[in-house]
This record gives sequence, structure tokens and C-alpha cells, in this order.
Amino acid sequence: MVCSLAVLESRVMFETKFYTYWADADPAGIVFFPHFFRYIEQAEEELFRASGTNRQTLLEEHRVWMPRVEAFSKFLRPIRVSEAIRVRLNPQFKGEKTIRYEFEIVEDATSETIAEGYVTVVCVDAAEFKATAIPDAIRAVLRN
Repeated sequence: MVCSLAVLESRVMFETKFYTYWADADPAGIVFFPHFFRYIEQAEEELFRASGTNRQTLLEEHRVWMPRVEAFSKFLRPIRVSEAIRVRLNPQFKGEKTIRYEFEIVEDATSETIAEGYVTVVCVDAAEFKATAIPDAIRAVLRN
């Protein structure tokens, strides 16, 4: 994904702040790259929480799951242990069954971009694990 900060800032739907911890990092004090995706997952959870909704409860009530089917990240610089970061999420609906979470991770103090990319999610029926339409209640959370 090629995005400029200016484009993302004008389209940011949700932003949340995290601190990195010793357990996230290697001996050199650099956050291990798979943890970047954990921060994206946590930001998605916070997006639902900020709307006053529990994501897991919504999934269970509507008998759906939201598996990740694609993930991409461009790492622009490392994240250091104990660093404050902000994750910006911009959910984009791609048809009736798919959401693409465009994301940007920035340094809290300077807003310098650390990483950017996307995670693609498909809604599936929990019983059959077949693609199904995203329930209106979930769409409403992501639109607001």
C-alpha cells in the first residue's frame, strides 16, 4: 500500500495509543515484527470498545467469525521497547462480505510513520465457515 501521511490523516476513522513492552522486543530492544499485527488487532478491538460494543459478543450474537485472509505491511523503521505508538485504522468495505483495514502505525511524539499496510477480513458463517454478508450491527460500528 502506498499512502502519504496527509492522505491517511484526512481519512483516519479510528486512532488509539499503545506502549510497547519488554516482552514485545528482542534482546536489541526492537519490537519483533509480528507484534505490529497484534497492535492492529488490538486497535480493532479498541474501535469496537470505543463504540460501546464488545466485538466478541457481536460475533457470537450474529453467529459469524471474521478471519483474516490477507495481511501486508511496509516497515519503515523499527519500534523500540517502551516507545509510545499510535495505530490508525481506516476500515473499508469491499463488497458485502469483506473489510480491508488500512492501517498506519506512527510514533506518538512525532507522528512519524513507522509502518503502514492493510489487513483483509472476510465475514463467515460460524457453523459452515462459508462467506456471508457482514451483519448490519458490525457495519454500523465500523461506519461510525
